[in-house]
Amino acid sequence: MGSRRLSVASALALVALSCAPAKARPASRTAPRAAPPAATSPPARDPLTLGLAALRESRYAEAEKQLRAAARGAKRAAALAALGEVELETGRYAAALTTAQELERTGAKAAPAAAWLAGAALARQGKLVEAERALRRVEQVPEARRARLLLGEVLIEQGQRAAAEAPLMTLIEDYNDDRIGEDDAEGLTMVGRAAALLRAPQDANDAFDKAERAAGDASRVDLLLYRAELFLDKYDPGHAEEVLRDALKIAPQLAAAHVLMAEVKLAQAFDFDAAEAEANQALAVNPASVGAYFVKAGIRIRDEDLDGAEREIATGAQVNPRSLTLLSLRAAVRFLADDPAGFEAAKRAVLALNGEYSRMYVIIAEYADWEHRYDAIVSMMREAVRLAPDDAKALALLGLNSIRAGDEAGGLDALRRAFQKDPFNVRVYNTLNLYEKTIPREYLSQSGKHFTYRFRKDEALVLERYVPALLELEWQKLTKKYGFIPEHPVGVELYGERQNFAIRTDGLPTTAIQGVCFGRTLAAMSPAKETFNLGMTLWHEVSHVFHIQQSKAHVPRWFTEGLAEYETLTERPEWSRHMDLDLYRALRADRLPKVGAMTQAFTRAEELKDVAVAYYASSQILVMLVEKHGFEKLPKMLELWGQGKRTPEVIRATLGMSTGELDAEFREWVTARLARYGAQFVPRTRAAPTEQARAAALAAPKDADAQVGYALALLRDGKGPEAAEAIAKALVLDAKHPDALYLKARIASAKGDEAGAEALLRELVAASHDGYVLQMALAELAEARGDDRAMKAAFSAASRFDSSQSEPIEALADLARKGGDKDGELDALRRLVDLDGHDPRVYRRLMGLLIEKRLYAEAVLAGERGLWSGLEQLELHRLFGEALLGAGNLRRAVFELETAVLCKGDANAKGAVYRLLAVAYTRAKNPAGAARAAAEAKRLGG
Repeated sequence: MGSRRLSVASALALVALSCAPAKARPASRTAPRAAPPAATSPPARDPLTLGLAALRESRYAEAEKQLRAAARGAKRAAALAALGEVELETGRYAAALTTAQELERTGAKAAPAAAWLAGAALARQGKLVEAERALRRVEQVPEARRARLLLGEVLIEQGQRAAAEAPLMTLIEDYNDDRIGEDDAEGLTMVGRAAALLRAPQDANDAFDKAERAAGDASRVDLLLYRAELFLDKYDPGHAEEVLRDALKIAPQLAAAHVLMAEVKLAQAFDFDAAEAEANQALAVNPASVGAYFVKAGIRIRDEDLDGAEREIATGAQVNPRSLTLLSLRAAVRFLADDPAGFEAAKRAVLALNGEYSRMYVIIAEYADWEHRYDAIVSMMREAVRLAPDDAKALALLGLNSIRAGDEAGGLDALRRAFQKDPFNVRVYNTLNLYEKTIPREYLSQSGKHFTYRFRKDEALVLERYVPALLELEWQKLTKKYGFIPEHPVGVELYGERQNFAIRTDGLPTTAIQGVCFGRTLAAMSPAKETFNLGMTLWHEVSHVFHIQQSKAHVPRWFTEGLAEYETLTERPEWSRHMDLDLYRALRADRLPKVGAMTQAFTRAEELKDVAVAYYASSQILVMLVEKHGFEKLPKMLELWGQGKRTPEVIRATLGMSTGELDAEFREWVTARLARYGAQFVPRTRAAPTEQARAAALAAPKDADAQVGYALALLRDGKGPEAAEAIAKALVLDAKHPDALYLKARIASAKGDEAGAEALLRELVAASHDGYVLQMALAELAEARGDDRAMKAAFSAASRFDSSQSEPIEALADLARKGGDKDGELDALRRLVDLDGHDPRVYRRLMGLLIEKRLYAEAVLAGERGLWSGLEQLELHRLFGEALLGAGNLRRAVFELETAVLCKGDANAKGAVYRLLAVAYTRAKNPAGAARAAAEAKRLGG
């Protein structure tokens, strides 16, 4: 809407005339807007004014009281119209319909408002034919804009998009003909909504901008909700959250805003707990919120609780039995339950209600993606596009998932068609930029026996020397272990920039992961700009290729993640996670789901570390399964999942036990393995939400544990003085309470009272509450006062309490190096490399010390283990080459030294490598190579 007039004949023309592909971006607000003023009571005392203010602020009980009073007076029509909205917002749709009938009887002037209210009440119950009939009665009334806007929505919901264009275009025409002016915030809001329904996002965004300016400080909640929907549709949850926060400042109990905020929480970080809390807030105000049931059912699906999802769908369907979103979720449940007949029946039920509803496939695809069913998504999106060729989102998903499945040409064709229809889908825009500009300019591709590769051009010379050999080795091992050959070639793509890797993964520019597998393709970061173990990452992701394909993409998330972790830790000990302490804490606090529902450990993570604990717990389940039942059971389980059997059936058929019995077996096994923590003090680190912890402390004033829990919550909130008060209360109740004493010590340390903190910690030690955590705290205090001897004693004690932790051993290595104790440092580093396979500094230092002592064979082993932690680091290859040279392995020494000179480094570093290369070539009887290397070393000054 760059100009005053919108000259459009169709929704597609609206997009074409207002958008320039070169400026494609998600819809965004033109400028930051001041937050709306805090809600205040109006000075006027008449019931209608009071009721309208209360309605705007979502104080529905007060609004209803005032509006019922006003309805007995001269302003009966206005009061009834507002009262009907109160009933809509609180889910009393039958009452709203009755109010609409009363409103209609007040006279002809009330007909547009009465028709809209009746239409809304009927539509929310799924009675679309009746809703259309009610709205059609005022279709020709000029003032009935709100009714015509709703009529357009009702027609679209019935699968009559072409028919919907007529009522929606009347709003555009009202704007073009100046019947909606630049100061008409309500009218401009409706123009924007009409444009959005006509699939013209830029015009919608422009109209909303104008509406915001017209509204000024009197922000309109309907405008904010419409903007949030538009932002979410264009994969911009950040702006959606911004406008929803504004809406909730005005109307904190507005159910629709809480439902949209739940969708934001899911879109931003899959925060299932926060999303469910928002949905529950919506239902507390509006028990008939179909959107809230949709959110909750979707969360149940991701939790792999399909029965729970069905219950949420059924409850929502009691309100609106023809809700297309809920019925689409039912189809998703049948799809994931491997019920082909039920799936087809569920799809037919949706399409019988709306033959154009391609969004059904988009909804199903969202959950199919969660379970790696990318080939199925491609098939469904093809159906969606056949159903609705103009559905740009379906085309986008077809393109993105075709690329994931290995069909780049077909995927890019679909993305280009999607971009032509909607240049504001940021995932499409980003992905096309990546494939049409970045990859051709900066990347190269090559083929191998079972894999194809994509590397950055400036990294390829190093990567191609190592990655194909590693993956072919894994292919040989896993095809033998699993008795299965995946479809191949498998695409392997390594990205040098996190943004490009994130876009390749999901079309958006941010991600926290290092690698991802799509079944036929996988992508990962390259090690050029980030320090991580590339070998471990690739081995993990290629393992997924086997698990996903052998199970036909039906393997539960916890099992495939655990099995991939198992494959890495059995291939190389240093490719292991060491999170026993965190696992113990999760088990003790009952934060670990039962084995059959272990996927919830991923979906319900409270903190980022909880996801790592979920990976680790899953890996330990697989370790136990192999120990107790044998590895041969695992491929059989994958095959049974591939046959469509559910987890309880799979476990019963392969292990002869129920999921409950398996969970009990695991807990007994892991409890025995973690028994060392039961013999030492492990302080609490988690607390309930602050208000919940506070309520528990108030409810149990003589329970020291409850007071400590509240103190922990306060500390988490940064409220140290209040936490100290809660701790003092706990110590009055139990003067020797270990957690209270420990927290008191931590607070003292934070205040700079190291002596007081140490006295409290020593008191705990004397009371037999010693342990790893306590010794690490003592080491921290010793470091603060610069007492190396005390630090060494504390770190040594901590390591004795828990030998699986790398932190104290790393600290002991640093202390030894600082003190010139090379033997001590070497001893610590030898222990450290068994626990930390990700830090190339450890391997470089270890190899350097071993070479210095001429322990070349051991240095070679260290080089083999450390190679993948810093594959593009010159110094790592140089040291490895020197170790190999010392051990007499000339061929491999030359290979590593030749790699070193391909890595980035200054002239001196490269000169040193060439000097070693000259020696290696000489010993290998390659005088020409030796001469070239010596000359290069001299040129570089090495």
